[in-house]
Amino acid sequence: MPRTTSSRQHAANVLGALSLVVADRMNTAVEAVAALGPSAPAALAAMHEFLDGGSVRQLSSVLGLTHSGTVRLVDRLATEGLVERVGAQDGRAVSVVLTQHGRRTAERILHTREKSLASALSALSPDEIDNLAAALDTMLTTMTLARAEERSTRTNDRPQPWLCRLCDFAACGRSEGNCPVDNVVTAGKTS
Repeated sequence: MPRTTSSRQHAANVLGALSLVVADRMNTAVEAVAALGPSAPAALAAMHEFLDGGSVRQLSSVLGLTHSGTVRLVDRLATEGLVERVGAQDGRAVSVVLTQHGRRTAERILHTREKSLASALSALSPDEIDNLAAALDTMLTTMTLARAEERSTRTNDRPQPWLCRLCDFAACGRSEGNCPVDNVVTAGKTS
């Protein structure tokens, strides 16, 4: 069947549609775990993976929320017994830490995320998954570089959410040096 559009146009269009359906399904699934709005799963997952004990300002940066929006989110999470505020070591700031309930909820969020994303891959063979993983690493590297360039030329103060705010660091291979986002960020800091 002849195509009237190029393969690149077709791939871009299909990628856009697939991105939306995968993101919608994943977000719906993980939001149901915490039932506290769209930012709660990312906050809990980020704290579980790399930001436990961070400040409200750090959490705001990761989530791409305003400071006041992050304070309200932390208030909701604290009310539900998912996080606690504790005095930071320097005595000037407050750290936000996961409670045991918060840690278990974050683990359920990450498991639900993995299950939702795995269902999107279910029709692919192992070879197709390997090829897709390589292509996705390349695409994510390119997008990370583009975001870094955008960040350096931005004129507004609104933080851009981190790509890894809902990631499972074990799955991406971050500690083994296999995370395309971390590799780009690390290379940028050293060059």
